[in-house]
Amino acid sequence: MGLIPLAIITAALALVWLAVVRLRHTEAFRRVTVPAHLAPSLHAARHAFRRRGALVAAAAVAVAGLAVGLDQAMPDPYGLLLILTPALMNLAGLIVIAALPRVPVAESGSQRSADLAPRRPWTFAPTWARLLPTTAGLLLLAVIVGFGLTASGSEDGLSRAIRIDSGAYSSTATPYPGWFYGLPVLLLAVALAVTAATALARVAASARPTDATLREADQVMRMLITRVIVKLTTGTFVVYLGGLMFMGGIALSAASGQWFDGSYAQIEPWAAVAITLFCVGLIAVGIGVALVLLAVLDALTPPFTMLPAPVAAERNRA
Repeated sequence: MGLIPLAIITAALALVWLAVVRLRHTEAFRRVTVPAHLAPSLHAARHAFRRRGALVAAAAVAVAGLAVGLDQAMPDPYGLLLILTPALMNLAGLIVIAALPRVPVAESGSQRSADLAPRRPWTFAPTWARLLPTTAGLLLLAVIVGFGLTASGSEDGLSRAIRIDSGAYSSTATPYPGWFYGLPVLLLAVALAVTAATALARVAASARPTDATLREADQVMRMLITRVIVKLTTGTFVVYLGGLMFMGGIALSAASGQWFDGSYAQIEPWAAVAITLFCVGLIAVGIGVALVLLAVLDALTPPFTMLPAPVAAERNRA
C-alpha cells in the first residue's frame, strides 16, 4: 500500500518532466551568433544570469534552514510551520528575482536606443504562462474555502477536524485542512502572487541593450527568467492544492470508516470522495514538484549557447 503514493507521484513527475523538456528547445533556449568583439559581454551576462539563479537557490535554502531551526527550538505539535516552509522558500526566491530583475549586459559606445512601445509584465510570457498560475491559484482558493467550510473544531477548538454523522453514530478525524491550515496557506499564496507580479513587471520594464546581438541575448534571458517565475509560482500553488487534498482525503477516509455490530464498514459517498481526494492530491503534488524542479533547473541553466559569427560578416563590419 505504501508503494501506491510513490508510484503516483513518480508517474506525475515523469509526465510533466517529459512534456516540459520537449518544449525547452524553443525561443527561451537558443543559439546566439556572437561577433568576436561582443563575446566577453555575453560571457559575463551568462555568468551573471547563473549567479542570480544561485542566489535564488541560496535564499530558499536559507529560509528552509531557518524554518527547521525554529521548529526544533519551538516544536509545533500540528506541523504548521513545516507545512508552510516550501511556500516560504519559493517566496524568498521570488523576492530575490524581484530585487535583481535585470542581468546587466555591458555595451561599448555612447549611442543608445529605447523601445517606444511600453512593456507589460506579460510581454515576455507566452500564453500558457498567463493561464497556468491564475488557474492554479483559483483552484487552490476553491479548495481552501471548501475544506474550511466543511471542517469541524478539534478537541482543542481549532478548525482542523472532519466529522461525519451516520445515524446514531458519528466519527471525527484529524488533521483535516480546515481554516487552521487553509488561512495561512491562503495568505502565503497571496504574497506569492503579488511578489511574482512585481518580479514580472520589473523584469519587463528594466532597460535593454541597443546592439541587435546583445538585445537578442537579453530577450532570451528575460523570457527564461519569466518562465522561472511562472513555474515557481504555479508549482507552489499546485503543490499546496495537492497537499491539502491529500491531507483531506486521509482524514475523510479515517472518519468515513466505522464499526457496526462488530464489522468495519465505510460510509458512502464519503469513502469514495476520500479515495478521489487522496489520488488526485498525490498527482497534483507530483505535478507541482516537477514544476518547481524545472524552475530551479531553468534558473541554473545557461540561457543561450554562443556561436562565433562568420568571418566574412566580421570583416564587413570592420
